[in-house]
Amino acid sequence: MGKKITTFFGLSLIVTACIWAGGWNNTLMGARALAIGAAFAGLADDPSAIYYNPAGLVLQQEKMNVSINGLYISPTHEYSIPGGLKAESKNKNSIPQFFLTYKMNDKITLGFGAYVPYAGGGVDWTKEELGYPFSSNLGILSLTPSLSYRVSEKFSVGFNLNFYHGKLEVNTDMPGFGPMDSEETGSVVSAGLGLLYRPMDKLSFGLSVRGPAKMSLTGITSITTTAPGFGTVRFDLDSETNIKLPWDIEFGIAYRVLDNLVLSGSAQYTLWSALDRVEKVIKAVPFQGDRVDYEELNFNNILIMRVGFEYAIPNGLFIRGGFGIDRAASPAETLSIRNIDVDKLTLIGGFGYRMGNMQINFVAISAQGKEREKTSTLQWFPGTEKYNLSATILGMGVTFTF
Repeated sequence: MGKKITTFFGLSLIVTACIWAGGWNNTLMGARALAIGAAFAGLADDPSAIYYNPAGLVLQQEKMNVSINGLYISPTHEYSIPGGLKAESKNKNSIPQFFLTYKMNDKITLGFGAYVPYAGGGVDWTKEELGYPFSSNLGILSLTPSLSYRVSEKFSVGFNLNFYHGKLEVNTDMPGFGPMDSEETGSVVSAGLGLLYRPMDKLSFGLSVRGPAKMSLTGITSITTTAPGFGTVRFDLDSETNIKLPWDIEFGIAYRVLDNLVLSGSAQYTLWSALDRVEKVIKAVPFQGDRVDYEELNFNNILIMRVGFEYAIPNGLFIRGGFGIDRAASPAETLSIRNIDVDKLTLIGGFGYRMGNMQINFVAISAQGKEREKTSTLQWFPGTEKYNLSATILGMGVTFTF
């Protein structure tokens, strides 16, 4: 099966990692916020508001909040070609998160977060299934200092800086040479803005904007080949990968139906059209000179919808749930084993328990993709390629208040 897929699907050196919503969005932030469907921009009442809407930080009652979260992500990427031949990639991953807030006075609250807002996973195709090995992992960490300011009793604003640090690892075979390993890193700074308006105690509206960024990842690409008269030779070459991160605009609303029941919803618009291509340069390749490869993506702007609830039971127990519709950013023509992007329906459930100044939260997510098809005329195998992506995610978080 591997040889047939290899013949059908040509090899490129560029990789994109799609794990959660359309494009590379990774809205897996905070076990509690996630359990409420990740519809948190209009609620924003715990430390994960650093990501969802920093304007909400100043409305938290406690002097200091510390939240530590961990997520276990188990995705399945599926790819099949005409004739029914099918390959699967299962690249499990764990992501830790940290949020800290400190209330200086009634007007100002400071915050700091460390989390992965984009990518945070990848693919791992085996040689037995694909005909050649191909694995890739991309993660972008954000170190995010934040400030929230209370303008009035009903209105607050928030600001943050996003110090992004990205890392890309690729392992495959390079046509005409041999095994190739690449590791590249890079950093860039972006910024965000949040607004929160509470016309009454039971109702709140939130708006969050995360700015764009252009990131260059630089490092070493190692190519191992066999040269006549020299045996096995390894070349360590300078390389660079260039990507663009989009504008993110999210509107949220929260309404406390009862004293112990809150409903929330959000709409997130991401301008993924900024990511038209990924460019990779490998410098001074033997007998070739600088090699430039492009992964054409031509992503579309997308709208992601989420709703959720939180129900408080006496004695400190909370029941939560929600669902989301995550749209694919990739057009059909740029689907590939490096870029499997499909519409997904996410079903979410969770619970929490508060004991004194500590709250422990759990969340479980099932994201089921809608299979996509791509008409192909590669070589002598005209027909339809099929792509799909699903994921199971488990998370836990502990928040301490002081």
